[in-house]
Amino acid sequence: MSRQSKRHRTDSSSDSAGDWMNTYADMVTLLLTFFILLFSMATVDKQKFVELANSLRSAFMHENGGGDLYESNRGSELINIYDEINAVDKVVSLVNNDYEGGETDNNVDRITDGNEVEYNTDDLKAEIEKAIEEMGLEEYVKIIERKDFLILRFDSVILFDLSSADIKSSAKTVLEKLGQMLNKMSNEIIIQGHTDNLPINTGQFPSNWELSTRRATNVVHFFINECSIAPSRLTATGNAEYKPVKPNDTAENRQQNRRIDIVVSKD
Repeated sequence: MSRQSKRHRTDSSSDSAGDWMNTYADMVTLLLTFFILLFSMATVDKQKFVELANSLRSAFMHENGGGDLYESNRGSELINIYDEINAVDKVVSLVNNDYEGGETDNNVDRITDGNEVEYNTDDLKAEIEKAIEEMGLEEYVKIIERKDFLILRFDSVILFDLSSADIKSSAKTVLEKLGQMLNKMSNEIIIQGHTDNLPINTGQFPSNWELSTRRATNVVHFFINECSIAPSRLTATGNAEYKPVKPNDTAENRQQNRRIDIVVSKD
């Protein structure tokens, strides 16, 4: 009887030892997995980190941020990495950091078939200059060339009535001709609406934000519906009075600030 009891106790002790080892092995495995997970999360892509740091430093060290005139802001480009999917973002960043006397850069000729050269921004500029002269619009339409984009600046007086976002009938012929030219290329186009700083408060336009945005959007709709420009190429933005080209201190300067900028990317 005592031998059987002793054997029974020995077997029980052996079983208990086996259970303890299984639990210990499971715990060690879990700890190993946990530390591998921590290590993988702590691994830093050095290149991406450097790019992010440079971008943030450029943004926060910007000398002329906020309040400067749109034409005289000499800020540097904040986006240096070109992403084809978000090409329009690059153009917006460049335009928002536009500067006077920027270096011009002719658009690179692209060969299609044989020696045929595709229509580019140089051709667009030349054709628009000719059309402006023929229509006698030199006073109301200006062409501003920058390194990465072309700005077609329209005085709002030829496109809209005061405090209105409806395109004038007389302006539709001008926009149609421009649309035909823009349809010869596939570059990104940004339509920017701008106003002066005189407040507006109507049922349709509670502020200059709504007015500038509606004007830009109506031009976009016109290009899509009347000129068959692909919607994927177009972006509309409203800037209200916050991107002036002149101080809003005289009637003449305010008139120059009321404008539509059609920005054509050279990419």
